[in-house]
Amino acid sequence: MRQISIGQILRWLGYPIFFFLCFVFFAYRTFPYDRLGDRLIQEAQARGYELEIVDLTNSGLTGLTFENLRVTLPSEGEDTPPVDLVFDELTVSTSLFSLMSDTKTYGFDAELAGGEVEGELTLGVDNMEVDVELDDIDLEALPMLRKFTKVPLAGVLNGEVTLVMPSEVAESTGDVEITIEGLHVGDGESKLEIPGWGGLTLDKADAGNLELVVVIEEGSAKIERATSHGEDLELDVLGRARLLRPLGRSELNLMFRVKIQDAYKSRSAKVATMLELASSGLKAAQTTDGAIQYIVAGSFASRLRPRAAGTQPFEAPK
Repeated sequence: MRQISIGQILRWLGYPIFFFLCFVFFAYRTFPYDRLGDRLIQEAQARGYELEIVDLTNSGLTGLTFENLRVTLPSEGEDTPPVDLVFDELTVSTSLFSLMSDTKTYGFDAELAGGEVEGELTLGVDNMEVDVELDDIDLEALPMLRKFTKVPLAGVLNGEVTLVMPSEVAESTGDVEITIEGLHVGDGESKLEIPGWGGLTLDKADAGNLELVVVIEEGSAKIERATSHGEDLELDVLGRARLLRPLGRSELNLMFRVKIQDAYKSRSAKVATMLELASSGLKAAQTTDGAIQYIVAGSFASRLRPRAAGTQPFEAPK
């Protein structure tokens, strides 16, 4: 029987391997990224928002890098303008194994708002895992925050968020640790609608450094610490949220406390006047030390319902 040498085996294997490598190389170099970008824009428009892609290239074998990517979210009403989120650079990557699996895992690294966001997202048929790290994000450069806070914020955001949400949402676990250095609230122009106050224009107020710690166990997110004490404002929050799908439906039950310092009232005539005019309507929310307390319940998907709680001790609502 004829013997086959190792050299012959290597030659036979070498031809298909060489062909495969050439195929991958030329497919990699000639992939129509412009057409892919157009398809992504069409898919975004079908879902009610817009994409603007300046440049789209590959990142490794199974990744994409977007430069100067703009995401525009639609307005919520006639008086509300659309909101833009601009990425200086966004890289999204995955693996060949993930592409062939029912559970998809994506890594991402984004440069935006003067800082960086990186992490990993895993999406299964009915489960999700998130691990995100935020570094030196300038809040003033994130106008989309106004959709949630309803008031201008300034400061530098750092932190880490982890969430494991299995098919049984009640088994979700995770942690949130966020800091905002130099938190300032208001800009002297925008109005904040506050129950009992009406529309209040806040002059820029120093709220100090915010520390937020949330522990997620058995589908419940408990605020362990949320405090920010500055020269003008003292802010404190306690409470919890019951996680639901989608996350916007999660049920909140929070105690919110704010104390406006005399120095801020002296410097801001608008705030001092508004507090004086609204004093009768705020009696139920005022505490013995001059702070204002509300219990806030509801969800972002429906409506948050504030209730004056000035006579109650500052503790997490039951």
